[in-house]
Amino acid sequence: MSNATTRSEPGSGHPFLSFLNTVSDDGKSRQANSFETAPGLVDILTAEGFLAPSDPLSQSQMLSLLTLRETAYAALSAIAAGRSPGREDALFLTDAIKAVYAEAELVIGPEGLRVGASPLGRLHEQLVLSLDDLLRSDLFGRLRECKRCSHLFIDKGRGVGRRWCSMSRCGNRAKAESFRARQRKAA
Repeated sequence: MSNATTRSEPGSGHPFLSFLNTVSDDGKSRQANSFETAPGLVDILTAEGFLAPSDPLSQSQMLSLLTLRETAYAALSAIAAGRSPGREDALFLTDAIKAVYAEAELVIGPEGLRVGASPLGRLHEQLVLSLDDLLRSDLFGRLRECKRCSHLFIDKGRGVGRRWCSMSRCGNRAKAESFRARQRKAA
């Protein structure tokens, strides 16, 4: 799947949200990945700035990444809807962050504390640290979910705000569906 955003359209607003959005659903199903293979996922993530693993992802590593993705989606989707995340989802993410910090590389320098993945730099660790960064971000309060699909994004606009992940992916379809519904109702 190609990235639906263009230069004129805003993206997800955070690398971790781009990871969460690696599904190609047309609705709220989240049943199909937007990549065919593990190298396809790695390509998407390296385009977002994550470091590629030195070895190909194993089946268990892929399962771990997909579990992280869906658990984080469940928690963040609830938050975007104004609800508290489920207890089990919150505990899973808390434990993941704690585990990564136990192995993280901490560097104190002129810019303050920098937290990085362990020297092995596993992709899972990078993603969990990115989640931690998102949760601490000043923009986290602007987390939204697309009204048409399950993609999450940071609404950086002024005013009412975005309703769709992008106009080309969901906005145009939603507007066309709304127009057809009004036409049927008027007829």
